Amino acid sequence: MLRSLLHIRLSTYFFGLGAALVFMLAFGFVYPVLLLIAKVLCLLLLACLLADGIMLLPENKKLRARRIHPRVLGIGDRTKIELELYYGGRRSLKAEWIEELPEELQERNFLREVEISPGTNLYSYEVFPVNRGVYRFGKSHFYVEGLLGLLRLHCALPTDVDIPVYPSIRQMRDAAILAFRRNTQQGGSKRLQRLGKSYEFDQITPFVEGDDFRNVNWKATGKTRELMVNQYEDERSQNLYCVVSKGRSMNLSFKGLSLLDYAINSTLALSNAALRKYDKVGLISFSDKVGTALRAENRRGQLNKILESLYRERERDCEPSYELLYRSVDKLAKNRSLIVLFCHFETPYMLERVLHLLVKINRKHLLLMVLFKDEELEAAAGNTGGSIEQVYRNTLAQKYLRQRQEISDLLLKRGIHTISSYPEKLSIDTLNAYLSFKSRGLI
Repeated sequence: MLRSLLHIRLSTYFFGLGAALVFMLAFGFVYPVLLLIAKVLCLLLLACLLADGIMLLPENKKLRARRIHPRVLGIGDRTKIELELYYGGRRSLKAEWIEELPEELQERNFLREVEISPGTNLYSYEVFPVNRGVYRFGKSHFYVEGLLGLLRLHCALPTDVDIPVYPSIRQMRDAAILAFRRNTQQGGSKRLQRLGKSYEFDQITPFVEGDDFRNVNWKATGKTRELMVNQYEDERSQNLYCVVSKGRSMNLSFKGLSLLDYAINSTLALSNAALRKYDKVGLISFSDKVGTALRAENRRGQLNKILESLYRERERDCEPSYELLYRSVDKLAKNRSLIVLFCHFETPYMLERVLHLLVKINRKHLLLMVLFKDEELEAAAGNTGGSIEQVYRNTLAQKYLRQRQEISDLLLKRGIHTISSYPEKLSIDTLNAYLSFKSRGLI
């Protein structure tokens, strides 16, 4: 009982009434009738306060809560978290709800007014993780108002839980659906390319937009009176290595996530699609030293190995060593492989210093350089305002865009395949390039 009293708080409504009584008592020295009324009201307020506390104290034992959440969260995914609150009382309560959210979410103003009905109540909120790691969710706090509104009871319900934040599994599954769907578009973005020239006959299917007219099966078309095409299986057991740079330039942030996080999400999506295409997938991460060096395989559990490796990756404030990358690729990839390199060069000079190593890798393997576009930079380059500051920003933005174009031109001149993508479209663009290479038989 005494412990429960420690959780009782006076409400704002009580302090308002108390302030009014203080003024009445002060003026009561001038008007004796007012002093008498104030004394009566003080006694009445104390009686109401006692009655409110007697009704409110038992409510603490009638509340139980359980947090409903996925087993893991995905970085960059908006995820719904639910709180199931059971109330064993007979009347509805008004309360303020405060959650102890992980410090990584940087949410310090979580306060909601809720109504607690008898039985099971379900409340929800969304989280947006921007860092990998373990997020600790603490207790759920409810400040329940008394029937008269004079007191509030603080109920700290134990809903503590640790939830790991992994690379986005949701984006991985969405990309897999797009890769295996024959006619796919994603929210107005460009169509995911389909496999064209393939190797072994698979099945006869109805024609859809994007099919190669050379694959039309005229015999089946004549029987069904519907345009039918032959579908082929692509070549299997090809080698794919996703290579992720963890250097200083990958620390740049875009919409809350670093470029490294976007590369990690894209790597997971591409690896899952390639494994489902029966290709062998490996992983290399590097900076001033090699982080992960996973040989390309298509065994059961390979995707989990890649997922766990990506989960542990962290940015490093140093320049990446492409000499280490060349030696790692030469050691792991004995056969011709598709090397998908996620990196970011800020100036053409940075690329020129390592270009000879990239050319060496491309001679033995098929190298695909995945570069990042900057939407804000392009917007600044297109803003031709009249102020001096806007002209200055516009000039600098155009300069950086020219440097980005020079980087792409340097790579193309040396025969290195390159794609430039906005970070939020990285997974779909990278998967497009992979499917295109398979359809053209380049791997």
